[in-house]
Amino acid sequence: MTNKTITLDGQIIGAEHPVFLIAEISSNHARDKSVVKKLIDATAETGFDAVKFQTYDPLEVFSGKITTTGLKIDHMYGHRPWWEVTRDHILMPREWFGEMFSYARERNLQVFSTVHSARDAEFVMQFNPPAFKVASLDVTYFDFLADLATFGKPIILSTGMHYLGEIEEAVHTIIHSGNDQVALLHCVSIYPPKPEEGNLNNIPMLQKAFELPVGLSDHHPDNFMDIAAVAMGACIIEKHITLDRNMKGPDHPFALDAEGMRNLVENVRNTEKSLGSYKRVLSKAELTSRTITRRSFVARKDIDKAEIFTPENLKLTRPGTGIHPKYKNQLLGRRAAVFIEKEEIISWEMVD
Repeated sequence: MTNKTITLDGQIIGAEHPVFLIAEISSNHARDKSVVKKLIDATAETGFDAVKFQTYDPLEVFSGKITTTGLKIDHMYGHRPWWEVTRDHILMPREWFGEMFSYARERNLQVFSTVHSARDAEFVMQFNPPAFKVASLDVTYFDFLADLATFGKPIILSTGMHYLGEIEEAVHTIIHSGNDQVALLHCVSIYPPKPEEGNLNNIPMLQKAFELPVGLSDHHPDNFMDIAAVAMGACIIEKHITLDRNMKGPDHPFALDAEGMRNLVENVRNTEKSLGSYKRVLSKAELTSRTITRRSFVARKDIDKAEIFTPENLKLTRPGTGIHPKYKNQLLGRRAAVFIEKEEIISWEMVD
């Protein structure tokens, strides 16, 4: 386990700190301000810590030759260049950012964005984000990572589709550019992944390899991977959110609706509580159970005064309020100091 942490607006993220829950709005805003605000409301009301947007110039991220047909989503948008679809349907208008950052903060949420270039970061910086998110597709975009590091904000880096050596180069680039506030997200860039594709053992592996905070960016519509990830040490969980999985858009089917969000938060917080301490500490309730449910010596039959204690006239049963089983050799062969009724719990006062 690593003690390395990052800090977002005073909130510490890392091992032995509360899991940081990020709600990713992505393209699920429907280019409708009221939808964005409802998603922010759901984020706050269900107990998430942060809400996140996406910021990029479509033609700086996608080739103009990529089409909806090539991506097999022409059934949603017809046959069109993908960059045009992202411009017209996927990206939240930049002129909304100031209003939405302010609205999220009014709801006591942290708010930041995934960025894909230094120019994107410069735009978002005017809203003083607590961090920047880097998508998996940019793990090997080292010039961008070096530039982003100079903004002095913590960087949360998704790692989908990349080998360990490539992740190492990315982390090295950020740190050696003067920014050691880095967290990694294990990610499987499949929408959604099958359980057998989750590979959650990568979480402790990445923790050991980099000694950085590690979380999970999960694209599954259910929450079982997230709960397992928290149990394995994930300190960040990022999930896409939606008002309705049936809405038009590529990210709605695997996103969480409000019920799923509540379920995630409740289960993550209960999992945190269940993990407890690395020290072997018994709760007050368990100490009570220890007394009630463990075994001690009991009279198997009536035992006369001066009768010798033997395996034939003793047994070990609940409760554990009598003589402990480990004192068997100190008890057997000694005599009863008093008459003991059948089923009576044996105490040392009854032993001569």
